[in-house]
Amino acid sequence: MVDPLFISDWQQVDKLARDVVTADFDQTAIEKEMKAAYSHIIVKTGKSDWSSSDNRFYDVQKIEQERAASFIIEYFGSGSPEEIAMMQWLRSNSDKDLQDVVDNPTAADESTADTEIHLVTSLYGSYPASLEDDPNATPYRSTNNSV
Repeated sequence: MVDPLFISDWQQVDKLARDVVTADFDQTAIEKEMKAAYSHIIVKTGKSDWSSSDNRFYDVQKIEQERAASFIIEYFGSGSPEEIAMMQWLRSNSDKDLQDVVDNPTAADESTADTEIHLVTSLYGSYPASLEDDPNATPYRSTNNSV
């Protein structure tokens, strides 16, 4: 089951981060960074309902894993040049891949975009016409008679 707060597998993030960082961190810490990474994806794409039926789901899942691993390395790493280099590579690679997702929306993305415009109209454009709804209503009359 996919958690709506993130879409990747914490074990994959753990594997990516542990290749670089030897510090002790647990599944809770990983999932916290996965949520932060997914939040970044939502902000950049404007889409918060990624599912396995989407054409680019697995690409977005990989992007989330790389960004979350970069967060883990940043927060739990010792700051060695190797860790910094890997963190920067993961971050720039996920940014580049995410920009590709944003720049190349699919037809399904376009049809479900959150940019719909709704217009509300009325049959009548003036107050006196509303007398048809309530014949006992008193129409507004200006008391200013200056010409």
